[in-house]
Amino acid sequence: MAKSVELQHTTVETVDRWAAIVIFITALIGVLVNGFIGIYIHRLPILRNSFGRLLQLQAIGDCVFGCVWAFYFAPTLFFDIRPFQDLAIASRFAQLCLICYDISIYSHLIISINRFISLYFPTHYSGIFTDKFTNGLVIFTVVFSFAFSWFLVAVDCLMGFSIRRWMLDYQLDRCNLIYVHYAEFWRGLILIAIFAVVNALTFTRMHFVNNRKRIQGQSTYESIQQMKRRAVERTFIQQVTLQGIIYAIELITYFYVAVAFPVDDETIQTDSNRWPNFLLTTYAWISVHTLDGLVTLAFNRQFRRVLTTPFRSHSKTSDGNMKTHSHLPVSGQSHVNIQFESS
Repeated sequence: MAKSVELQHTTVETVDRWAAIVIFITALIGVLVNGFIGIYIHRLPILRNSFGRLLQLQAIGDCVFGCVWAFYFAPTLFFDIRPFQDLAIASRFAQLCLICYDISIYSHLIISINRFISLYFPTHYSGIFTDKFTNGLVIFTVVFSFAFSWFLVAVDCLMGFSIRRWMLDYQLDRCNLIYVHYAEFWRGLILIAIFAVVNALTFTRMHFVNNRKRIQGQSTYESIQQMKRRAVERTFIQQVTLQGIIYAIELITYFYVAVAFPVDDETIQTDSNRWPNFLLTTYAWISVHTLDGLVTLAFNRQFRRVLTTPFRSHSKTSDGNMKTHSHLPVSGQSHVNIQFESS
């Protein structure tokens, strides 16, 4: 994701360093949070399933993305490191950002579809999202993201880091922007539409199932295990829906809202739109990856428990907790191998 303006070097000033600090802090938080999730997710029995594997892939993509911004672009801007601004170097790091972004957003899309199937086709969920199929999805997502990034390289659309605009910019004299228009603008539009439809249908189905369970609960006994299974599933769906909304907002701000705050190259140092444009593009792009991890932590108390006891094994439940690995049908719910903990 980048804007199509001409790269020009300029002397770094105090305002540029403030932008670098904002980038560094936001990206570093994303690195720490997503790195923690990517490392510790395998310790949580509740996420030892297809959903957890996809969530781990997403966290790894977010973490690497944050590393590039925190430890390459931010220092390059703050210290005005001229060799790092060379297009041959910057374009490779920019390409890595696009790869990580694609891995993250496609993981989001697959996770959304995962939750959609878990609610609409609960009896077929386990048969669809097997370990083999999940491994295939992970490999395909990574390979496709790498391959797509080389498309822009092949058509000579390379990106460098613009010190003046605090963002990734395409080299105009070498790039035909029609490729960028289709590769980024239209792809972003399609992804927004898919996210909106899938998440809306999933959330609607969850609301319907919850209402039906409340009505049935007046005359039908429901086991504690089933109640906890529904609670966990509801949490997963709320998490995925919120993350999907955040990604959709980022795509909209980057491609549409930011257009209302154009920056004039001739007066960029004093242009009042400079900060709004930065916040709606570069900062929004970095923030969405950081928020990914924060939302995951907020919706999964098991991660917070690992934070408080980092060296303790969480593979077993503590006394008083209940554990089940049932694949028995539960109306409206997925058949995932998960652990349920009492409050």
